[in-house]
Amino acid sequence: MSTESETKKSDSKWRAISFGTHSLMTTLIVASIIGVINFLGYKNPKKIDLTKNKLHTLSDQTRKIVAELKTPVKFNYFDKLDRSEQSRILLDNYRQINPQKIEIEMIDPNRDPFRAKQAEIRTMGTLQIISGTRENLVTETSEEKITNALIKLSKDSSPELCVVTGHGEKSFTATDSEGFGSVRKGLLNQSYQVREINLVTEGKIPSTCTAVAVWGGKTAWFPQEVAFLKAYLDDGGRALIAVDVDLSGKEPLAELIQALEGWFIRPSRSMMIDPVSRVAGLDPTIILLPTLTKDSPITKGFELSVAMPFARPIETLSGAPAGLNIQWIARSTPKSWGELNFADISRGKVQLDPNEKQGPLDAIVTVEGKQPNSKASKNTRIALFGSSLLANNNFSRFAGNTDLFLNAASWIMEDESLISIRPKEEGVGKIEITDRQNILILLVSAVLTPLIIASGGVAFWFYRKRL
Repeated sequence: MSTESETKKSDSKWRAISFGTHSLMTTLIVASIIGVINFLGYKNPKKIDLTKNKLHTLSDQTRKIVAELKTPVKFNYFDKLDRSEQSRILLDNYRQINPQKIEIEMIDPNRDPFRAKQAEIRTMGTLQIISGTRENLVTETSEEKITNALIKLSKDSSPELCVVTGHGEKSFTATDSEGFGSVRKGLLNQSYQVREINLVTEGKIPSTCTAVAVWGGKTAWFPQEVAFLKAYLDDGGRALIAVDVDLSGKEPLAELIQALEGWFIRPSRSMMIDPVSRVAGLDPTIILLPTLTKDSPITKGFELSVAMPFARPIETLSGAPAGLNIQWIARSTPKSWGELNFADISRGKVQLDPNEKQGPLDAIVTVEGKQPNSKASKNTRIALFGSSLLANNNFSRFAGNTDLFLNAASWIMEDESLISIRPKEEGVGKIEITDRQNILILLVSAVLTPLIIASGGVAFWFYRKRL
């Protein structure tokens, strides 16, 4: 009897040893697998951005600017070390693009007050960016602020865009829906200066202007103003031009249009209509531009949609000399056409007539080059838009409108390093669920999950008891 009892105890002991050994080996195998995965992850870091607008993935513009850094950049971030982790992740994203040019140091002002005082740090969470002998302080560590600071540090001077006024143009400082304050902010973020000029009072286009913007306008130009613009363009000037349609059927900007014809481009006296816009919930007078050329730096790699309201088609005239490169940038859909009867537009009843041109129609065109026998030292650059309204505060918020405008501005000023997709702004995220989904979530989280855990615990207890 005792022998049988001792045998059972011995078997139970060996089963316990076997079970313990098995558990130990399983734990070691799992730990080894986790260790190998962590090692591989450390050596080959990858991340997945699950946010709707890819907020934690650096934008194309940021990647382009950082990759092309010519001078080493030092990021000194001043904050308490226990609060620096989120900013460190963002700064590490910059360093991963160009580790040879970017260095990061996290500094706690409480532990190193001399460094903080030397850098003139007044608030926690301040980033000091040093490039050569120049530096910039960023008090908000967001991609937009950091990238803007890098742009400013990379420029020896700030290009100036001079906006022509005096013809009923909407202001670039206005914040109402029809103003252009939003794109002006984008220009300032790229370290451009924006100044409004009146050609009558100036008597010329100032020499400080890197480029001019003739953006909209409702009244005729004086002959002398047109002469100033023509002379400027003939001498290798740069111009961003938008000629709006006049629904009265008149042509108040006839003199300006005639000057453009000298460069073999002309805004048509029609207005684009496109029934396809209804699919996106838009009025047919708001034209979607789904076709963007890949042959221009302005739209190369550009995948965003663009909407242009009340747009005129841009015509390319025949006979352009070999020295001029005329390139369409954006086109409407084949279902669009250029409506000539503005009275029908006012009544809301339009149709394609035999004398009207069917799409696709050019909505944006660029010109680069020189006129025959020109003595200009550089090529003229013109970007002509069929409507100024795509860049106003109301429509600039459409997906690609602001980027397209800013890309065109960078192109005419030969600042192609800034042509790309810009940092994204975080929007308000919302999750919408139905009542049935709400009940299902409640059942899974409050009933099913605890039940599965409890059942597993009971089953494991019975299993251990039988050993």
